Amino acid sequence: MNSARRQLEIVNAAFDCIAASGHLSLSTTELANKVGISQPAIFRHFRSKQQLHRAILDEANLRVIEELKLNIGRSEMWSNPINLLQDVVIQMGSSFERSPGVWLTLICQRSIAAEAELPVDEHVRKGNRCAITQCAYTLERLCNAAIENGQISHEAKSRDISNVIMSLIFGMGQLWLNNERDFALPQRLDVAVGGVMAGYAYPAQAGDMPISAIA
Repeated sequence: MNSARRQLEIVNAAFDCIAASGHLSLSTTELANKVGISQPAIFRHFRSKQQLHRAILDEANLRVIEELKLNIGRSEMWSNPINLLQDVVIQMGSSFERSPGVWLTLICQRSIAAEAELPVDEHVRKGNRCAITQCAYTLERLCNAAIENGQISHEAKSRDISNVIMSLIFGMGQLWLNNERDFALPQRLDVAVGGVMAGYAYPAQAGDMPISAIA
């Protein structure tokens, strides 16, 4: 197996380990066992633990950003930004269910970077390299579009709404993991975020919200 493919296999195994343990301390022995190689073999593909952790962080951010681009790329849905926002949140929930290790990595990337003793300027990805920043910015754009579309109050602050929704995604995702994944995360998020958006809707618009939003 060439080095690039083995590196990706190791990174995927790291996500599995993080999801299974629910914590961030990454044992290279456990990781090697997961991949089926020796511990020293890991460092034939990554020069150091810092490089390994950097690859894990980069891959987690890249995957979520690529999924986000696909979710918002349907231009026909921008005519109803509230519906698109709900759909984006549902897709984030589905992504969390499919790849909990990726999302836990994003939630706790400061801790992962600190554990690996990465340089301070690498503790958090910035701008278009940071999935959390991109998700929050997308939700903020959709809230602004909903305000302009008359779907929610002009007094609403889109950044505040975006922050609330991101907190719901992270908090409910961790609750889903702690409860042994015993509920459907996308549907639970749909109801929760729908309730948030209904609270900002004009009275005349509340009846037009998705059913889950006013349940």
